[in-house]
Amino acid sequence: MNHCLPTRLFLLFTGVFFCPAASATDPAHDWLMKINQAARTLDYDGVFVYQHESQLEAMRIIHKVENGSARERLVSLNGAPREIIRNQREVICYWPDKNSVMVEFRKADSQTFPAILPERVQDLDEYYAIKLGNTERITGRLAQLVIVTPVDQYRYGYHLWADKESGLLLKADLLDTHGNILEQFMFTQINIGSTVPAAALEPGVAGKGMVWHREEDKQATTTKKPGWTAARLPKGFRLSAHISRQGLMRKRPVEHFVYTDGLAAVSVFVEKRVKDSKPFMLGPSRMGAVNALGSRVNEYQIMTVGEVPAETIALIGGSVAPAQ
Repeated sequence: MNHCLPTRLFLLFTGVFFCPAASATDPAHDWLMKINQAARTLDYDGVFVYQHESQLEAMRIIHKVENGSARERLVSLNGAPREIIRNQREVICYWPDKNSVMVEFRKADSQTFPAILPERVQDLDEYYAIKLGNTERITGRLAQLVIVTPVDQYRYGYHLWADKESGLLLKADLLDTHGNILEQFMFTQINIGSTVPAAALEPGVAGKGMVWHREEDKQATTTKKPGWTAARLPKGFRLSAHISRQGLMRKRPVEHFVYTDGLAAVSVFVEKRVKDSKPFMLGPSRMGAVNALGSRVNEYQIMTVGEVPAETIALIGGSVAPAQ
């Protein structure tokens, strides 16, 4: 897993998901569309906190949209210094304390990766109950609560608070199957709609003299015929993306599969182990809301990772096998 990239809830919160045009059938669906539209069209500058397990992180985010394309700069305000620069093409993560910079291209599919919603918002209704909650105050602004509750044990739930005026997401909770909060994001201050100068999106770290780990653009390619498949998927999950790339650090081929129900997503990484490589990572593991499973098929390492319950990872990861 790449620790430069944030979690899926973080991506939802900071608005990099793609939501195609779709017609909504009730106010709750309308609000989901409004949240996505706001994230893709508004400029804003704010500070938010991210809480998972016993850790609390604070970050500043500067977000600008020009000609339909979004650019972002995120700066950590506590803990190890870190900056993340994102645009439609790549993600650059600066680690001054490690004297390193990591660059990855975003090429999982033809849309912005990964997608939050299917082509029709109503397609989520089979796997989630979506309704409106109360109106509350978040960071001094009125916000509408949208409650997304899974219908089975294979998905997490969401509580989403959207700014009543703009639709921008101000707070997001990720809930386990018992309704307990696993992760939480919340703006503590936000300026929406003000002009964001181009200089504000430039990294505060020069990067000169640092070690750069760059994924070559040609190293990530979409392949038409996957060599592997997951035989068992929870209802509603489907293969949404498949790419083959060189590992950023180890420089070995890795196949990457993404399975999603339109909201939750699971990644499967398949890598052939070579002589003198590290031992196979086997068994389940967990870090906050992220569950993972390491398994072995012949001489291949299979890593299944996702911000979903352990049951989902076990079902999908335990069924990965060479495609017939």
